[in-house]
Amino acid sequence: MKHKTTQALFDYWNAMRAGRPAPRRSEIEPGDMRAILPYVFILERKDRDTYRFRLAGTGLCSVYGMEFRGHNMISMWGDDCAENMKEALDDVIRNAGVAVVEYTAATTDGREATFEMVLLPLLHEDGSLSRVLGAAVPIDRAPWVGDRLLARQWIDRLRRLDPEHMPKREPAAKTAARRLAAEKPPVAVASLGKRMSQGAPLRSERSYLRLVKGMLSNTEEHG
Repeated sequence: MKHKTTQALFDYWNAMRAGRPAPRRSEIEPGDMRAILPYVFILERKDRDTYRFRLAGTGLCSVYGMEFRGHNMISMWGDDCAENMKEALDDVIRNAGVAVVEYTAATTDGREATFEMVLLPLLHEDGSLSRVLGAAVPIDRAPWVGDRLLARQWIDRLRRLDPEHMPKREPAAKTAARRLAAEKPPVAVASLGKRMSQGAPLRSERSYLRLVKGMLSNTEEHG
């Protein structure tokens, strides 16, 4: 992983699972991830074509200029990329694998930014492996990111990995939590109001990644 946010989330997830295929949703503590929380999300699998956002961070909301609960992750991608994402998410759910995605998002006026996303398996409270813990963050933050709406995106590279064969970076859970809590949160991007004054994306473009402002609150304890 290239970005410290995706690496930090993997390290935390790896510590919390403690050798199991995946940690439980109730074991993931928002306070332990304060530094990276704005870019963290949780997906719920409904079926192979539907992975809905249960929770998502305000940083992603600001980057994309959109927010809503229940949006389908698969609808973010065109046909070819959507099938690749389904295969990657299926592997995360069925085999407790890890997926790392590098992708490019573009504005209607042709500006492009590169992102990195990590997808990690997460057990629901009923014991089913039906949740995905993830983070997505710009690799190189261009000055305009957060000021302009993103209209479309495509996958540049997708890796499906076995966490048991990944390089060992396994701090104890408390150590990982302390390190994350001590780091400074990401710098906030420009306000949505400023972006909206520049005009909405073309209606002919598909809407992408509407996200939730409230991230991992106590009211979402069953997410």
